[in-house]
Parts: sequence; C-alpha cells; structure tokens
Amino acid sequence: MELYDNIDAIERHLFRYEIKEAGAKLAETTGHLAELLAGWPPDGIRDLQEVLGVIMNGMQNADYLLVADVLHFELKPLLRRSMA
Repeated sequence: MELYDNIDAIERHLFRYEIKEAGAKLAETTGHLAELLAGWPPDGIRDLQEVLGVIMNGMQNADYLLVADVLHFELKPLLRRSMA
C-alpha cells in the first residue's frame, strides 16, 4: 500500500539525515491520512492526532530517531488496526 511505502520512505530519509526529503514526504503522507479519516471512529481519530502531534514535535525538536520510532512502532500499527 502506498501509505506504508511513504512511511518507510520517511524512515529511510530520516536515517540518512535527509531531513528536507523526510519533511516533504511527511507532509504528503499527512495529506493521505486526512483523506482516510472520514470512516474512522472518534477514538481512532484521537489516537492518530496524538501520534501526529508527537511526530510534529519530534521534527521541530530535531529528534529524528524519535520520529522514525513513532512512525514504525506507533503509526503503522495504528493504521493497521484502524484500517482492518
């Protein structure tokens, strides 16, 4: 699925310290996530907002390892649960 591929690409960019590319891909991926929210339950939306908030704070604080971890261990599982 393209969404998971985008998340993987963001992680790769972060590990290579390609921050500009990671930020651009993150913005694109956030747009895709917004399109998916229509059918989500309120609890899932709150969980997603929380995860995205941590990601944004991590990017602002240049804590790229945190961002990669949250993408991999929080966002991907949340998407799998919510889209199942």
